[in-house]
Amino acid sequence: MGIRLIALDIDGTILTSNEELSARTRQSIRWVQKQDLHVILATGRRIIRTLPWAEALGVNDLLVVHNGAVIYDMKKRQTVAEWGIDLEIAGEIINLLEEEQINYVVYTGESGGERLIAPAYAWKTTKHLMLHYCGEVGETVPQVKLTIPPIRISLIDRPKKVDPLYNHLISTYGNGLNVMLFGAQHDDWHGIEIITGSCSKGTGVAYVCDKLGVEPHEVIAIGDNVNDLEMIKWAGVGVAMENAPLSVRQAADLVAASNDQDGVAQILENILFEYEVRE
Repeated sequence: MGIRLIALDIDGTILTSNEELSARTRQSIRWVQKQDLHVILATGRRIIRTLPWAEALGVNDLLVVHNGAVIYDMKKRQTVAEWGIDLEIAGEIINLLEEEQINYVVYTGESGGERLIAPAYAWKTTKHLMLHYCGEVGETVPQVKLTIPPIRISLIDRPKKVDPLYNHLISTYGNGLNVMLFGAQHDDWHGIEIITGSCSKGTGVAYVCDKLGVEPHEVIAIGDNVNDLEMIKWAGVGVAMENAPLSVRQAADLVAASNDQDGVAQILENILFEYEVRE
């Protein structure tokens, strides 16, 4: 049995460092689709920021968004599955963030992760970071109050605040949370993405494959960051971009050229000659 599905991350993978989709990458993805292979996007973005790229590429299958916490059906144009962070745990995290005055934003459960809210104190001097890190500026509210489990909590601040918090979350909540730390050792800013422990891009891609009747060994997954680790490990062929952190490259079966060198296109153009495509 050959390859039947390609799972692609967006930022740092199919998009260049300038957040552009090169003609070669676009053409290679279109070519794969003409071979009757499924192409899905698996991203940390929310739905509204994923749809333009899905539409540009003609992706018609399920989308894995919010790092696997939400599944969106392109054909039905609706969310078909979502999983939120335990409400009590989310409340404890927010209390801790506010005690430490750490910049954070919540993707609300009421909106399926489409509405972003942030406390009034946050981002006053670092709003550009929220735009850069989240791709948008969330709505500022006097006080963040949760009534149903949020889809995601994202934060970014100085490493001296973020790194101890990351260790605390891991040691305190274990498998109850999926906590992803972003930022190189010497970066001025570090970020954390938090979703429920039962979710990851790996579980999201597995959910989609189950619906489509696709087995793990029939999947190629390509990504560039720590939130791609689970799907890279789960897929029959896991591919890391050259611009990925060392831990991600070490976990992959193959390492592609960087996102600025059409790495995805090279993989799609070459790997399918090595791994038989299902006729």
